[in-house]
Amino acid sequence: MKTASNLIPEFETLFRQKLRLNNCRLKKKKQENHYEITTPAKDIFLMSWCEFPKINLIYQPIGIRTKQTIVYERAIRDHINFCVSSVQDNPDSSLITLDREN
Repeated sequence: MKTASNLIPEFETLFRQKLRLNNCRLKKKKQENHYEITTPAKDIFLMSWCEFPKINLIYQPIGIRTKQTIVYERAIRDHINFCVSSVQDNPDSSLITLDREN
């Protein structure tokens, strides 16, 4: 059985691939399990967890929250859910590809 520590690198790799589809960037912060997601509209979201897969996503208010911000937030949350499900459900998750529909 896979543990959370085994799933996290696989989750991160798959999540980065999914974010690239929306032209978003994922930056790992110095603090463990903390990440910064930047959208093309320069919106910033902070993602973190204490217990994987219970992931927190917080919008970093640096400007005005627009309709586009909400679209990106929804897409990022969908990507998180897809990636967590994929790495947990796949017995050989090292073979995960983006061909699977979400």
